[in-house]
Amino acid sequence: MAEGDNRSTNLLAAETANLEEQLQGWGEVMLMADKVLRWERAWFPPAIMVTFLLLLPGLNQHGIISKYIGMAKREINKLLKQKEKKNE
Repeated sequence: MAEGDNRSTNLLAAETANLEEQLQGWGEVMLMADKVLRWERAWFPPAIMVTFLLLLPGLNQHGIISKYIGMAKREINKLLKQKEKKNE
């Protein structure tokens, strides 16, 4: 029984070490994302806008922007209908 426990402990340790190794690079990404979200530097907001503007054509090409515009229009129409019913 102790041998089975030892084997499972070793397997768990190996899996944990493998996971830590895979996530090592993401730590730096998360730190940078945190700095950007907190706007620690004056140039972060303009850099975010420029990046977003560069992504717009790709998002539009895949229909993502059109999809969300359609969703927004439907929600606005629902709200307008509810308002009309209230006023009647």
